[in-house]
Amino acid sequence: MTNSIHLTMQDEAIHKLCQADPRMGMLIQLVGDVSVQLWSDPFHSLAMSIIGQQLSAKAANTIKSRVKLLAPEFTPELVRQIDVELFRQAGVSYAKISYIHDLCDKIIAEDVSFAALDELDQDELVKHLTRIKGIGKWTAEMFLIFSLGKPDVLSLGDAGLQRAARWLHELEELKDGNYLGQVSPLWSPYRSYASLYLWEAIDLGFVDSGLTLEQCVENKTQEPS
Repeated sequence: MTNSIHLTMQDEAIHKLCQADPRMGMLIQLVGDVSVQLWSDPFHSLAMSIIGQQLSAKAANTIKSRVKLLAPEFTPELVRQIDVELFRQAGVSYAKISYIHDLCDKIIAEDVSFAALDELDQDELVKHLTRIKGIGKWTAEMFLIFSLGKPDVLSLGDAGLQRAARWLHELEELKDGNYLGQVSPLWSPYRSYASLYLWEAIDLGFVDSGLTLEQCVENKTQEPS
């Protein structure tokens, strides 16, 4: 398993993505190369995903740093032994503590096996992971992208991706808000990669700038080199 994803215009997958969706191609040129470090330890990544749920990135990172100090060797056995009140003092809610305990217990009892993950298809992987309390479909999908590096995962429940897809293709408002459903077939079998570029578009401020994709491209071309 690779420990990172690095996407460039020279990659065959990105070339095909650009051909299939010219507007995605414009965004890819605008954003440039994308590099993502994968989470190599499955237990660590799932535990940290649980801790970070429904928190801002800043708050989540602060709490994660405190939790790591409680167990420098971050294994299910050692994390399970951390006193509940120490977890609370670090900023973890009682509900999330119970989810982390359930994760630890299932791994220790071998009810959840990370060794078998490569043998499962994506639907089976999501089903396998969502057996753990506190792991919903979105968290499982993020695990598939950012831990396993799966190239064709799309999280329809990600509000940011839905917003970015609407911006990219200038779509009319939909009652169900499923803008990804309209355009994502163009991105298969590289929907994870398309998602990474859409998240970059959000992080770089393009999606919420009030400007169209074309205006963002024009602004960039006018920047002094």
